[in-house]
Amino acid sequence: MSEARPRLADRLNRSLPALDEIERNIYRTIAFAFPLLTMVIITGAVWAQYVWQKWWSWDPKETASLVTWLIYAAYLHGRRQRSWRGGQSAGFAVAGMAAVLFTYAGVNLLQSLHSYGLSTPSATGRILGGFEDVSSVEAALTTGMFLSLLVGFLCALVGVIYGGERPRRAALWIAIVALAANTTVLALRVADAGRLTFTSGYDFSLWFVWGITLSALVLARGRQVFALLAGLPLAMLVAMYGYLYFPHKGHVPLPPSLQNKLWLHVHVSLAIFAYGALALAAGWGVIYWVKQAAVRRAERAAARPEE
Repeated sequence: MSEARPRLADRLNRSLPALDEIERNIYRTIAFAFPLLTMVIITGAVWAQYVWQKWWSWDPKETASLVTWLIYAAYLHGRRQRSWRGGQSAGFAVAGMAAVLFTYAGVNLLQSLHSYGLSTPSATGRILGGFEDVSSVEAALTTGMFLSLLVGFLCALVGVIYGGERPRRAALWIAIVALAANTTVLALRVADAGRLTFTSGYDFSLWFVWGITLSALVLARGRQVFALLAGLPLAMLVAMYGYLYFPHKGHVPLPPSLQNKLWLHVHVSLAIFAYGALALAAGWGVIYWVKQAAVRRAERAAARPEE
């Protein structure tokens, strides 16, 4: 066991990008997403003024969104003015994503005008999961999407730990299959609802997963396997949350507050791309910690006298 760990640390140390490169990926991804996140808050305020005649009401989701924005603003300011690098970047990326997840899911546990909650009960009394009011084709595609995310992540992990182009290339193509399945599911739901499906918790989980997977495939450029390693675990977590927490997956009529489709579409579209990129930044943060631990283990091993 003691010999296996150094070997694994050596493999990770050799396979993963350098710490400086990982840190730059964190910064670039957050720098890309931060203006989008800013526009999410601005368009949300404009939308609130239109619907409720209030720019800001300190609703839990609004407050959580502001806290999230402040975390990333503090990071960008500190990196520029105080030269925050390395572990600080990783910490802010992960903390910021925790705030994003609370903004998305945590407010469902609070009294909020924005809470998705479980306002539409399951007709069969089901509490968790299931594909109620969903066609068998959509259910199969959604299941295939989740399995593709899982297999793609495992292939990326094998490619990083053991090397070789085959698992890395397989991870890339399987992630593309997952994105295609996700896109098809979204298209089916849009066609069935007759509108963009931005309003229910289950639908937004599908869009969130789409944003994460797309970010991992596009923003990574030439280092796809590492971006997949960063993004796919969180995509699986969000997909499973949407599946389990929202047992009713059918479409319901829009409430009056959601019937201004212009601001709804702009606001939620920005959130999808911002959250997807920030999820990737958090994944890079975790990879930074893994690489850092591998480097330290390798340094300690090198410093020990040979027996």
